[in-house]
Amino acid sequence: MNLSELINNNYMVISILAAFILMLLIWNIIITINLSSLKGKYKKMMRGSTNKNLEQMMADYMTNIDTTVGRIEILNREMIHLKDQTDRCIQRFNIIRYNAFSDSGSDLSFSIAMLDNFNNGAIITSIYGRNESVTYAKPIESGVSRYPLSVEEELVLSRCTKGIR
Repeated sequence: MNLSELINNNYMVISILAAFILMLLIWNIIITINLSSLKGKYKKMMRGSTNKNLEQMMADYMTNIDTTVGRIEILNREMIHLKDQTDRCIQRFNIIRYNAFSDSGSDLSFSIAMLDNFNNGAIITSIYGRNESVTYAKPIESGVSRYPLSVEEELVLSRCTKGIR
């Protein structure tokens, strides 16, 4: 029996085997493409890692996350502390210049209000006269002075608490 007789007698079996080999070849190409894609993703995931152990890398990442969470908590506490400190710093101020005495030539007297976020602070007033100049301060607590305020001091305090320039 020669080769041509063998092919003619088993034509159906050979055709099925050829189709099966072709399917296996296509499947092999698809698997190779998928494997190449997975290799790229794996390399991207493992970049910067000295060891190739995925479990160790995940444990290292979790340790880094725990450390980062601890640092964030510390930064939050420090930020709250800084906010508490800055609330007590001068946040608003206002100044008014005026002529305290009609016999002096210009607006050389002034009142300055300086307040924090809780409207605590002071009003500094300087009264200028020809012969002398007097400067004094009055404490402000919650937007109110326990000392009597002049018209100019009332005005500067009002403008400061309302945020008017």
